[in-house]
Amino acid sequence: MKTALLMSLCGAAFLLECHAQMQPKNSVTHDFGTDWRFHAGEGRDSSWNTKDYRDKHWATVVSNKPLKEQGKLLEQGFGWYRKQLAFPAQMQQKIVEAEGVEIDLGKFAACEEVYINGHLVGKTGEFPHNFAGYFDHERRYFVPLEVLDLTGENVIAIKFFDGWSANGGFLNAAVMQVQPASTVDKLKLKVNVLDDDYIFLGKDSIAIAPTIENRGKKSLKATLKISLTTDAYKPIKSQELKVDIPAHATAPLGTFGLKNVEPGFYRYKVSVEIDGGHKLEEQVNVGYEPEKIASPNDEAADFDKFWKANKAQLANIKPDYQLMLIPEQSKLDYEMYHVSMRSLDNELIMGYYAKPKKAGKHPVIVEYMGYGSKPYFPNQSWDGFAYFVLSIRGQALNEKSNHFGTWFTYGIDSKETYYYRGAFMDVLRALDFVSSRDEIDGERIAVRGSSQGGALSVVAASLDSRVKALAIGIPFLSDFQDYFNIAPWPKSDVDHYRAQHPELSWKQVYKTLSYFDIKNLASRIRVPLVMGIGVQDNVCPPHINFAAYNQVKSEKSWMAFPLHGHSTGNAFHVAGLDLFRRVLHVEQSR
Repeated sequence: MKTALLMSLCGAAFLLECHAQMQPKNSVTHDFGTDWRFHAGEGRDSSWNTKDYRDKHWATVVSNKPLKEQGKLLEQGFGWYRKQLAFPAQMQQKIVEAEGVEIDLGKFAACEEVYINGHLVGKTGEFPHNFAGYFDHERRYFVPLEVLDLTGENVIAIKFFDGWSANGGFLNAAVMQVQPASTVDKLKLKVNVLDDDYIFLGKDSIAIAPTIENRGKKSLKATLKISLTTDAYKPIKSQELKVDIPAHATAPLGTFGLKNVEPGFYRYKVSVEIDGGHKLEEQVNVGYEPEKIASPNDEAADFDKFWKANKAQLANIKPDYQLMLIPEQSKLDYEMYHVSMRSLDNELIMGYYAKPKKAGKHPVIVEYMGYGSKPYFPNQSWDGFAYFVLSIRGQALNEKSNHFGTWFTYGIDSKETYYYRGAFMDVLRALDFVSSRDEIDGERIAVRGSSQGGALSVVAASLDSRVKALAIGIPFLSDFQDYFNIAPWPKSDVDHYRAQHPELSWKQVYKTLSYFDIKNLASRIRVPLVMGIGVQDNVCPPHINFAAYNQVKSEKSWMAFPLHGHSTGNAFHVAGLDLFRRVLHVEQSR
């Protein structure tokens, strides 16, 4: 997904020090400007987060311009910023009185750790292999007095990861500001969901139990407000009560639930408001019996005829496979090839193929990419599989020749002209390619992908019997009428398109999309499947994931990652490989 759209809220149990709203601005606020030192890479086992590390050889960048525009690239999705801080004399006594400072970094992509003088003072999300990123709040972190050198130099170091984009790091022309900590800065709001994965099963209720920690020296009186809505923001219940917050303590705020719940997903909003209207706020999504969500198939009468005709047209296009060895990526257990081929309408599409150096006939995993993802190479260390990563038309390796405008809305007036008609055939052409290879066992093909890639994996397994198993993460392109009531994008793209084409009705939009809705394809899957969801995902929300999943009649299972937004944890990757090894009879490599 696009970087701006990949952002989704962190789940409950994430500490809310950076979610303060109506933040009181102290009379002494210092702007530390836009200049930073930058270095690509993870910096594992390095001293890049320490005060004494010398960073003069690092590049100089600015925070009010994307790194890509400054000619800077990340290394395996990782990068670091560093900056020196010296507090003006007029701030120092106020910092002492306030017991610390608040650092405001603005918005950031996609997850990060923040260090002051080598001390970890804040963190949002998780780095790989349990990646959880894309949180849309501004990053504000409280730094206690004991970490600071008030009269000398301080160093802030930020390690960040943004694996899906070339535009990681600071967003929205960020300028770092530092001010003495206010009362609200010293509060941490935590929302505990009374279920391990936030998906309530076999019960008749959902419930949360928030707590608040006061790191200040004054006791406080506050107003607690809790509201509950459906995932489509329909109000269900709200509560308000007065609470006492003791100094230097963590206070439980009670338990708040709902009985007789309908299957689906729900949004809790929890806020704690202190004097002056300043408040902390946290939002968290939970689910209830998602396999019972009713979202019926709405395919047209000519649905199968349409896809049969498209497949016949594809079969008449000579693929003309072209492979070019990439020596620098072929040093381990695979030969890496850049592959090009022709697809529907004679469109040129590309991908990366990892051919095992080991002799024999091998199973293969075909991987489909997320919307707008940058190109990446497949696995290069032997694990029993060959790999092919496809770039569908106009995206990734094919983006330089993109002539499809905004992919989601291109040709949406008709099923015959819609972008995904060709893209879905690209998915099948990838299966043609791997099946053409002498070293591939065509009876052992699995597919996988996340987001758009998850949807395309459903397409592959629904329209082509050569697929024997699939692993789908946070799948896109599902249950559009509900989708557009739950999440702002991609409906926003359709709104923009319709403003330019007022003759196009919503009825026609939904008619076109029904042919490309994986909910309407999924009932044709006849092979084992595993799905992973991020419960806090507001890009491809869990409701639309289950709308498709619930149509599948074959062996299936799902995993929920409670704190993840538009991502899943490493356990899903492992579960997918375990499924493929079992179904395709592949031994664990040693």
